Amino acid sequence: MLLTRFSLKRQITLVMIYAVIIFFSFFSLSQLKIDFFPDITFPFAGVITSYSGVGPDDIENLITRPVEEAVSSVKNIEKVNSQSYKGSSVVTLEFKYGTDMDKAENDIRKNLDYIRDYLPADATEPLVFVFDPSMMPISYFSISSPYLGPAEIRRLTEDKIEPLLERVDGVASVQTMGGQQRQINVNINPVLLASYDLSPNDVLQTIQLGSGLQPSGAIQTSVKNYNLRVLSEYSSLDQIKKMILTYKNGVPVYISDVANVVDDYKENTNEVRADYGEGVLIMIMKQSDANTVLTSRKVKEAIPDIIAGLPQGTKLSVIWDQSEFIMKSVNNLRDSALIAFIFSFAVIYFFLRNIRGSIILGISIPLSVIATFAVMYAANITLNIISMAGLALAIGMLVDNSIVVLENIYRHHEMEKNLMDSADIGTTEVGMAITASTLTTIAVFLPVLFVPNITGQLFKDMVLTISYSLVVSLIVAVTIVPMMATRILKLEMNKKDNRFTRIKNKMGDWLIKLSNYYSKTLHWSIYHKKTVLISVTVLFVLSLGLAALLGGEFMPKSDQGLMYVVMESPSGTPIERTRMYAYNIEDIIKETVGKEDFESLSIFYGEREGLGAFGVTSNTIEIMVKLTPKEKRKTSQFEIQDGLREKFDKIPGVTYIFQEGGSFTTEKDIEVKVIGFDAAGAKVIANELKSKMEKVNGLVDISLNTKETTPELQVHLNKDLLNHYNLSTLQVAGNISTAIQGKVASQFREAGDEYDIYVQFAKEYRNKKESLEQIELALPTGGRVKLKNISTIVEEQSSPTIFRENQSRFVSVGCGLSGIDLSAAVTTIKKIIADTPIPSDYQIILGGTAEDQQEAYFYLGLAFIAAVLLVYMIMASQFESLVDPLIIMFTVPLSIIGVFIFLAITGTSFSVMALVGIVMLVGIAVNNGIVLVDYINQQSHKGMELYEAVKLGCKARMRPVLMTALTTILGMVPLAIELGSGSETWSPLARAVIGGLTATTILTLIVIPVLYIVFERAGERVKIYLRHRRAK
Repeated sequence: MLLTRFSLKRQITLVMIYAVIIFFSFFSLSQLKIDFFPDITFPFAGVITSYSGVGPDDIENLITRPVEEAVSSVKNIEKVNSQSYKGSSVVTLEFKYGTDMDKAENDIRKNLDYIRDYLPADATEPLVFVFDPSMMPISYFSISSPYLGPAEIRRLTEDKIEPLLERVDGVASVQTMGGQQRQINVNINPVLLASYDLSPNDVLQTIQLGSGLQPSGAIQTSVKNYNLRVLSEYSSLDQIKKMILTYKNGVPVYISDVANVVDDYKENTNEVRADYGEGVLIMIMKQSDANTVLTSRKVKEAIPDIIAGLPQGTKLSVIWDQSEFIMKSVNNLRDSALIAFIFSFAVIYFFLRNIRGSIILGISIPLSVIATFAVMYAANITLNIISMAGLALAIGMLVDNSIVVLENIYRHHEMEKNLMDSADIGTTEVGMAITASTLTTIAVFLPVLFVPNITGQLFKDMVLTISYSLVVSLIVAVTIVPMMATRILKLEMNKKDNRFTRIKNKMGDWLIKLSNYYSKTLHWSIYHKKTVLISVTVLFVLSLGLAALLGGEFMPKSDQGLMYVVMESPSGTPIERTRMYAYNIEDIIKETVGKEDFESLSIFYGEREGLGAFGVTSNTIEIMVKLTPKEKRKTSQFEIQDGLREKFDKIPGVTYIFQEGGSFTTEKDIEVKVIGFDAAGAKVIANELKSKMEKVNGLVDISLNTKETTPELQVHLNKDLLNHYNLSTLQVAGNISTAIQGKVASQFREAGDEYDIYVQFAKEYRNKKESLEQIELALPTGGRVKLKNISTIVEEQSSPTIFRENQSRFVSVGCGLSGIDLSAAVTTIKKIIADTPIPSDYQIILGGTAEDQQEAYFYLGLAFIAAVLLVYMIMASQFESLVDPLIIMFTVPLSIIGVFIFLAITGTSFSVMALVGIVMLVGIAVNNGIVLVDYINQQSHKGMELYEAVKLGCKARMRPVLMTALTTILGMVPLAIELGSGSETWSPLARAVIGGLTATTILTLIVIPVLYIVFERAGERVKIYLRHRRAK
């Protein structure tokens, strides 16, 4: 080969080239970002619209439906989901993967502009956002103190801790939840208000008009120009109290005459329990382009200085830090790669029994890995668990090309050729074969890049990393390996008699026995071809039968040491009652989870703040338990969860779900959607399905997406009376909202800080129906009218949330899994659905992770077919033959035999990871066949008789075939045995490759020679037949 000859002739130049590559590789490694997952673009967008105080039914009709209709025409939309809550509408759009989300966002905004005038005037401007994984928190902290109250802790957090954390490089924002926030409350007495013929909005508007900041032009003089501003701010409670509302009989009526103005706190809508005491929860979000690990490290470095400035007894605990799991996973993969390297070196030495040759091959692995870092940096690939897994998986394969080259050089050197000729001839002889092998391995990954869903994006970094490393290893094999062989390789004669040489001789004797045994087996096989082929066919069919018995799942669950539970008490439960549930849950966790198994506990209950607030009401409880590291626990996270489920199930009226930390979705394992126009009918069907699912062992956390109905007071306005009094619906609704829900009237300023001035009825009045009826409304013509005189107030029940998919209402039953695999659960639920009478105007759809699994299996199945075709075409081009590649392709079904047998032996469920392993095997398995058939062809072209060519070729190639197979197999072992954090994810892939490659290696050495002879004999008969036809 030209590249090899250059390397042999210009050895100093080659060393300098690699020195430069190594320098840039280490520089690249220092610059690579460390993250959990690759940079993945999720094709999801959302539209959020708020309409304060309005119920879900009205939200659906007035906002959700118009928004859905407007955005549904945007290109590349696959699904439109929506949730209508009290006071807000959330519409979620799912696009096809690969969609330009910036353009999609602009198109959504344009479409919404067309309907803006048709939405309620009091509704907020629809907020459009594109989902970005960087929006998710990278860490949670809790702050608690036995000496400080909730208000003091919140103030301490906002004034001292938040500003310091926000200054940390890479931090985008810090959000605090829980505690109490200072607020100036104007608590109206409706009886006194009515006595002065005043309405709630009179108080609100008076405070609003009494403060503000208004630019008022500019004054220009001959000396200076002045901007003019009019400012009026509230800085004392007396200023608010003395605001004049009206005059009665010439006497001013002050706010203090109808309301109590107090410096107090916002009414509690949520609370945090941290380490068995009241506290606050802090969420830290990083900037979109920031390094997660580096940002978390800098945050931790800032913590000691922050703690030093806190009052004595204040405790700051890390609830969850994503970087910890990232580093554990990355370090585990690094250790797996190191162990794989050691295993590979041991295999090489065992077969070569030459320390110098082993050193050459040992150097080729780290050199290939180091050079790959430079390519990763150039390709903008981060160091994440996917790319690192790619390197760990590739370790055993990186040396394959070098093994074939060095083994051939060594064989020629044993023929007493000089090292320079041996290096040149030996490398050139196998150059095309290893190039084809590398291309076939890379080719199997190309279809995975085009899988149009999350699976394709998720495995992109792994595919590219393996491909880059294999290309680098090929270059190393045809340049550095032959050059080093000429410098340090020599035949070892073992003249010294010591323990080391005796071990080497025993290894040599074992290899000779293995070679002789193989020769006998091969000889028997090629003369009993039918027996061999029938036996292998039966074995293949039996393995397919075994596959049907394997469980199926989407992705293996990983023990991250974090339990996150979302629990709901009965709908309408007030925060005070929810607090009692939280205390009970805290006690249950203390009793169930041993002190040695967990590090911290935080419970957040009540309404959320910010964008995450929708659908999270006063009856919602969120629990985060940080467990001790996996290796320090005797009990797995999933066993602990099962123990907690037994206790949670005994709490009356609550529903809950355990969510996976670090995953891409919060959806349940299986979601059965009942779609139909009549939501009440859909709920009846869903409840029937739920009852049947609850009887199935293994289905856990079963609940409906729709909550129980909540009591609702509906104010039905009399249109005729409204017209008579010249009142609008908005005027009436505005006064009711001010009285009952309350509104921010202005800001109170003190020491540079601002606090809300909040106007509403005093608590003892706003929770009474009678107070609602007595609300006075100002008439445009003068005078007042009570609300009860122009309306009818009735009590009804309403659903707290309305769910829609593709503009149709639906009710769903969701469940998690414990002790049952996803495929078996889906089969059981499909049978339940089939046995349940469903009216024709309702549709049942399976969603959740089960839907993701089916989609991933479908696309990876297509990728498998595409990989097989690509590999065949590459080999056909190399061999200039259609038959030889066909013979080699039989290694693929041989590998599948081993996959299913090994998965069954290890008790591993079939998953997306195992399927990716099968796709990988298409490229790996054929490599042995290529080396074998290529060498047999070389002997045949020299005129050797068919059977002798097969025997000689197989015997000569046995050693490199076993070496390459064993290095790859042993390279996968650390991942297969789940050594540390995150290894559960990769074990099915590694086990699939180990089982498949073990089977195909053994069977290839027997079956491929038999098939080669069968096809050659068949070809000869066809040629004879054609010659006879021509002669006739």
